[in-house]
Amino acid sequence: MASLARGISSLLPLLGRPATATPNNEELLSLDLEENDFLYRIRRNSRIVYVSILDEDILPPDCRTDGYRVISKLRKIPRWEDKWKTLTVRRSFQGIESTPDEFSPHGLDLGQINIPSTIFVNLLDLTTISRISDRISRVRCGDGTWILKVARFKHEIPALQREVSVYSTLTLSGFPHAPRFIGFVYEETKARIVGFLMEEISGKPPDIQNLKDCTEAVHLLHTFGIIHGDLNKYNFLITEHGVKVLILKTPLFKEMWIQRQLRRK
Repeated sequence: MASLARGISSLLPLLGRPATATPNNEELLSLDLEENDFLYRIRRNSRIVYVSILDEDILPPDCRTDGYRVISKLRKIPRWEDKWKTLTVRRSFQGIESTPDEFSPHGLDLGQINIPSTIFVNLLDLTTISRISDRISRVRCGDGTWILKVARFKHEIPALQREVSVYSTLTLSGFPHAPRFIGFVYEETKARIVGFLMEEISGKPPDIQNLKDCTEAVHLLHTFGIIHGDLNKYNFLITEHGVKVLILKTPLFKEMWIQRQLRRK
């Protein structure tokens, strides 16, 4: 079922401020509302947890999207003060019941990923500078400014997994026209990889004089078996080091693209 409201969030808690926690501090980071069930991603002090509401009448309509109201209602749920990673809430004949850790937090599978010299960064150590989209933002960590892309919920993991696989292929192949892959971003432990960091690059969108360079970059991308999937001028930058291809949407390996085209026929 299509989501009625998805991704009303601040990828990191506050723009321009580090996401460090204070005692008893809880904040709604992301939400995913279906017709009869709701999923929330919440920061509780120095932890990030997930709450699944399986009955729509548990939260009134005016308490489903506003962060303050959502948290105020959730604090009244049984076992809220316990320590858990995920909490599943449903209504039974006895009233509202909650089950800790009925499902596991999501994360990338790095088993087949090989990107040398990557770093691992805790999401809560990043400071948001600005947002590009619901899942992409400019962030700072120490003296570095990078581009962050995250999977807020489990259903966003497959797309992120493909993107990381593509970056692994391009990095190992020495593809010169993509932003440099910096590292992985995790929640709480490195077993919960939920995003990655890319190099931030500066440049200008191409014009007709740059068509040849952009075309050659795309052809080279294809030789590595990658289909970009969104070739508009704003996904290219002309920099002092030549043309760069921005891969902000989900690219496909050529075999996957061919299979998708065959299914459409």
